[in-house]
Amino acid sequence: MSLSSPGVHLFYHSRWQDTRMLDELCWGLEEQGVPCRATCYNGSDSALALSKQAAKSSTLRVGLGLSETGDIALTHAQLPEDRALICGHIAAGIVQIRALGANAGQLVKVLPFSEIT
Repeated sequence: MSLSSPGVHLFYHSRWQDTRMLDELCWGLEEQGVPCRATCYNGSDSALALSKQAAKSSTLRVGLGLSETGDIALTHAQLPEDRALICGHIAAGIVQIRALGANAGQLVKVLPFSEIT
């Protein structure tokens, strides 16, 4: 039995430590009332690999990954290893990044995803 508090895990590359982009992902989750646990990872893992690791470590089974290159992936632990639910990039802008975070919360709450334009 896990003693960690439930929340969506966000694994990110150290390049994004203390950045607005990281904040926006977390704020999107908070808007949905879902806690976010952000963890810094060094290495060259892809956003998909980071999100899969995050989902597997989360009691809610939902994870976000933010790679060194700015790629973002949202996934669920039950999806195949090579598949993300939603992918994005930090270049899309803060509104889209926050929407991606909100979509992670909506996945937990079993709500339809917000459209990311």
